[in-house]
Amino acid sequence: METQGARAIAVQGRIVWCNLFSETRVCCWYRLCLLTMASVLGPLVDRACALSIDRNAGENAQSESESTREEQDFQHFVAIQGLFREVADRVKPFLVRIETVGGAQPVEIRDDPRGPSPEGEIPSPVPRPQNPFRDSPGGGFQIADGPTTGMIYSSDGYILTSSFNFVREPALVSVTLTDGRRLAADVVARDQVRKLAMLKIDAENLPVPEWAPVDEVRVGKWAVALGLGFGGTEPSISVGVVSALNRMTGNAFQSDVKISPANYGGPVCDLTGRVMGIAVPMAQRPGELAGIEMYDSGVGFALPRERVDQIASALRAGRSFYRGWLGMTVDPQNQDAIVILNVADPSPLRTAGAKPGDKIVQVEGKDVRHFGELVQATYMIPAGDEIYVTLERKGIQFGVKLTLARNIDLGPLPEIEEPLDPSVPAIPPTDESVPPEEEP
Repeated sequence: METQGARAIAVQGRIVWCNLFSETRVCCWYRLCLLTMASVLGPLVDRACALSIDRNAGENAQSESESTREEQDFQHFVAIQGLFREVADRVKPFLVRIETVGGAQPVEIRDDPRGPSPEGEIPSPVPRPQNPFRDSPGGGFQIADGPTTGMIYSSDGYILTSSFNFVREPALVSVTLTDGRRLAADVVARDQVRKLAMLKIDAENLPVPEWAPVDEVRVGKWAVALGLGFGGTEPSISVGVVSALNRMTGNAFQSDVKISPANYGGPVCDLTGRVMGIAVPMAQRPGELAGIEMYDSGVGFALPRERVDQIASALRAGRSFYRGWLGMTVDPQNQDAIVILNVADPSPLRTAGAKPGDKIVQVEGKDVRHFGELVQATYMIPAGDEIYVTLERKGIQFGVKLTLARNIDLGPLPEIEEPLDPSVPAIPPTDESVPPEEEP
């Protein structure tokens, strides 16, 4: 319609010029001027009308193209939603709901009024006869009652989930399968460092997940986290991408999927439903609750298959993993170096020959310049694992190999004399405090 209107305007313009030429009764030279104007302006009018026709045709074509593209985008989004639904359908058979009964809220231990150090080995010059090396949950998070998530690891009834679900040390644990069976479960073992736990139920011929090859877990790959912590029979779905690899000293990959207590212990899958990792809370500090404060933040972590298999083989054999300790306190007055203030007896450092005043300068060949870097170098190493530590004594460096210990295997700290503070004036003795002279 717009094209036909433009043509009508063009024809009408030529008619106007012709009528103006024929009806005007003027002298010949005036008619000649009008004829000249008609011959010059007529083509210009034709050209303008032609441009208008082309522009209108282009706008129509662009509008149709945009409409087609919008329809294609819509269909694309519908297809992606269908993929997510297919992932849930493929994962659902090996996804389980875990429920616990009993237990107590973990207590955040505060031995020092200034709070514990990041590693929990309190840098305080005050003599402490008691043992300050106590495992702390790593946060004041209150764990609510409610179901959590796990996944079948083997067809003979072994279940993997996050150790976060058992911080309360529950008295009873049950597992609900997709087919509706609810079975009692035993906690075989748990890794309090990498946040993984293994359960056992009395069941056979269970469906098991398909794992994605390790080399296919890449940055930018779609990631889908699923869980059964919200109740109901259908798993919850959170979608994102893999953000980074080799996080948490190589123990996890990071994604922007929203991970929370509802899906801790559940799988993080690709778009074909293959499991890339198991969602767990993590942070760069020790404690079984460390990292819980970042739930649903878009910063989530998952243990990849190679780490899961390594840990699961030990868990299945009944070995639990606990936080590893060096068994020392550090001098808080030295902010630019790690100076040992005191060494527990017994402890890994004392067995290795470390003494108060020694400096820790390297762990596993990497420089550690302050206490925070020491924490980052050791917080993911469980008790029982060996590490190589470089010490410095009177300017001479030497290396020692030691095995980290559990806190219950550490002895007390020997009493040390509090150093003299020159800013505090000495109290002169009184007459009563002066011993009487001996009589001749």
